[in-house]
Amino acid sequence: MHALLKVSDWIEAVLGHIAAAGAWAFIACIAVITLDVVTRKFGFQLPEMGSTRLQELEWHLHAVLFCTWLGYAYLRNAHVRIDVFIAGVGPRGRLWLEFWCCLLFALPYLLVALPYAQEFFLVSLRQGESSDAPTGLPARWVVKGFLYLGFLTVLAAVLAVLARCVVALFGSAELAARAHTPFAHKS
Repeated sequence: MHALLKVSDWIEAVLGHIAAAGAWAFIACIAVITLDVVTRKFGFQLPEMGSTRLQELEWHLHAVLFCTWLGYAYLRNAHVRIDVFIAGVGPRGRLWLEFWCCLLFALPYLLVALPYAQEFFLVSLRQGESSDAPTGLPARWVVKGFLYLGFLTVLAAVLAVLARCVVALFGSAELAARAHTPFAHKS
């Protein structure tokens, strides 16, 4: 049980670092949006950075931000839940619900989706895919790589949550308290 907590803590730390690195995309996105608005307002363009490229860069940066935070958001219980199903359920019941939903829904979905996301990225990389727009960004495979990374971070987060659920459900009272499962206490 101690090992499960250590692995879960390690996964959480790694996902925290990935999210912190990805958060810089927010600052970059603000700069790109500002540059796009200002250049369009005053009618000038930077060489090799027309409005099409800037707008594509905006959604690429949004994708980076979203995909680097997916797993971490799940660990922090910052995702959408259908609370109507858990409104009258106590903390232990929520742990069981989380445990079974991870096993029956999240893991099977991820195990099916991950190979497709990987192939989506690798085909784009091998083909040197770029924007469909003549003045768009090259290297579309980069953003598709972040989509694959997003799925990997969710898989890691689900495994960490499962480990914490196992400790909280089957471990000693001391270990269960250390499992700190915030999703079990959300109202």
